[in-house]
Formats: sequence, C-alpha cells, structure tokens
Amino acid sequence: MIVPVAFSRDLTAPERASPSIFRLVETTDQSNYPMGGWVIKNTKYRKVIAMAMDFVAGHHSAEAFMAGFRDAGGEIVKEIYAPFGAPDLAPFLTQAASIKADAVWAFFGGADGIRFVKQYKEYGLSERFPLIGYNVLTDDTILPAIGDPAIGIVTVGAYTATIDTPENKAFVREYEQRHNGWPTRYSEAGYAAAQLITAAVEALKGELGDKAKVRDALKRAVTEIKPPRGAIQFDQYNQVITTIYVMKAEKQGGRIVNAIVDRIPMVSQEATWKWWRK
Repeated sequence: MIVPVAFSRDLTAPERASPSIFRLVETTDQSNYPMGGWVIKNTKYRKVIAMAMDFVAGHHSAEAFMAGFRDAGGEIVKEIYAPFGAPDLAPFLTQAASIKADAVWAFFGGADGIRFVKQYKEYGLSERFPLIGYNVLTDDTILPAIGDPAIGIVTVGAYTATIDTPENKAFVREYEQRHNGWPTRYSEAGYAAAQLITAAVEALKGELGDKAKVRDALKRAVTEIKPPRGAIQFDQYNQVITTIYVMKAEKQGGRIVNAIVDRIPMVSQEATWKWWRK
C-alpha cells in the first residue's frame, strides 16, 4: 500500500506500522511540530490562539503545533475547534477576537478553508492577529477561490509549486499544460507515488509475486526517484523523511502563490516522537 496524502501520525507509528505500508506524505507532526519552534525563532509571536476543524486531522495537527510551540517557550492562550463543514464560523471567530494574543495558528482545509480565511478577513481579525497554519489553509487548489484575503498567510508543508528546481519546473510546466492550473500538494504526492511504483516495477521486471521482493524494491526506489519536492527517504517504518517548506502567500505575476521563505531540511517522524511518546 502506497499512501500519498493520509497523514495521521498513527499510521506509521512504531506500534502500528506495517512493513507493507509506505507513506509519502509527512505526518501531521513532521510539519506542525517544527513549525512551533520556527515561529518562536523567526517571529515575535509568543502567545497564540489555535483554531482547527473538529476532526482527527485538525486535532492531530493542532496538538503537534501546540507541543512544538510550547517546547520552544511559547504559550497557547486558547484552543477553538469548529465543526467539520460549519457554514458560518462567526461564533468561533468571535471567541478568538475576545482574546489577547499575538497570532492565530489554524488548520482549515477545502471549502472550510475558503470560508475560514475569507471570514477571518471580513471580521477584521487579520488586522489584529497574523494568520499562520498548515498548508491546507492556503493550498494551491483553493487559493484562486480565496483570493486576496490569503495574502500574507504563513504556512508549512512538504510541497509548493514555487520550488525552484529543474525537476519541479518541468513538473509544473507539464501539469499546467495538461490541466490549465498549477499542481498542488496532492498532485505532487500522487506523482511521487507513481514514480515510486514505476521504479519498483521496472527493477523487478514486472515480477510482483514475491511480496518481500516488492517491499525491498520500493525501499530501494525511494532514493532513486526525483520527486518535484526534492529528495526523500524512508525511515525504518516506511514513513517518508522529507524537507518541510515554510511558505508565505504572495501575489506574483497576477497569481497568488505559496512562496518559500524558509526550509526545515529532512524532518523525520522520529524527531517528533519526543512529545507524544512520553
């Protein structure tokens, strides 16, 4: 099983990992936990409100960011969780507006992310609290629908179409020609999964009957492929080790993009165990 986008920390945790599961997306922790330390090191934010969708991915992401932020010396002054698919986020934004803080960290994706970012701007919170979060908040799939309210939001994740490498430039160029839009984190993860499978199948000359040989071929292939995001590895539990990009939504050439402002190189899930395996 090749997992491109499901990122619950449990799937490749030592107690539950399977030798037959290979995951190419970072866990909720690999991006959000180091973001906590990055915020302390690179901003003046010391008191932060955490807001997220009230489901597993939202909670896991919030828990990871809050742990990293606290471990680095920050304070979480309030946690606010909104129901999945809530059409009106006013009650939750009103809660945040009543609290004294330096910034808001958030995890809202898809249609919820569009509503959250737009309403965050409409209610005037962006003027009081800079908005940071995981990259679902400003994913390339929803940036056109969000528009200017996304500008200035800082997020983290394992991919952005603005990565300046020959491999990614070629990927973006071909993707845009085929689909009339830039690739997203989901597109890149699917592409990397296809690269991995193809390399393993070719190495085995199509002989896939021996599961152990297939697993070994996948482990070897990960260091041979060149995903658009950059080089990746697997740890002993077949969880990807990958660079985490810190991004800021900016308008470039008439398009809002997730521009890279920093890199956290080759983050492993093991580096985040210190908080949740206590």
